[in-house]
Amino acid sequence: MAEELFELLSEARELYLQDVIADGKRYSRYVDDFINIHRYINCNSTVCRNCHEMNIHIAKGLLTECAHLVQSLFVASDFSFEKCMELQRKYDQSEPLPPPIAHHTDGFIKAPPLSFGCNFTKEQMTGIVSCANTYHLFCVSEVCIEDMKALFSCKEGFHIRVNNLRHVVAFFDALLENSFIQSRWQSVQDKGRFLQSKDGVWFITASSLSSALSAARNNKTSVAYGIKRAIKELKI
Repeated sequence: MAEELFELLSEARELYLQDVIADGKRYSRYVDDFINIHRYINCNSTVCRNCHEMNIHIAKGLLTECAHLVQSLFVASDFSFEKCMELQRKYDQSEPLPPPIAHHTDGFIKAPPLSFGCNFTKEQMTGIVSCANTYHLFCVSEVCIEDMKALFSCKEGFHIRVNNLRHVVAFFDALLENSFIQSRWQSVQDKGRFLQSKDGVWFITASSLSSALSAARNNKTSVAYGIKRAIKELKI
């Protein structure tokens, strides 16, 4: 039963990151959609159906009554079975919380902050800067730690010009492959306008990133392999 609840919360997390964080869907609509598409299972066993119904009930309670805790867990880098079970225990032992109040500004709901979902150590950030400079990813004489900290913390107003888009997307793809960032990185780049074209005329969109990534994956170069190797070494 606990394993199925973890699977449900894992799917809820993926849908939250895509629908709410990346696409801006209203949280309450996301909860309704998730519960509705997971309400029934293809099993005639009464025991299985009862367990699933119980888990759906728990998942709905967590998503609605503990929204702030769930959202924090979903964007954390250490999402795990143990963390989910700890959240369930808090839910079981606490009184029902009042529904969250949406904060409005001039009639609009404040959008959630942008995040790559990363948490680099000092040594890893040094390695990232070294990789960026070794392969000349950006149009600066030398990338510094402050530049990369601003980029990966989604600092408002920060942007940097890319030197070769295919190399830059290979860099972010390697970070994703090694679980340093989350899968929504293209959307975050688009919404934050952190990357500029080489000539500085336009901001790079999620569509441009996706096209460049497909091209980079279909025609891997020695630079792409070097970037991948450098990022993989950050985990050692």
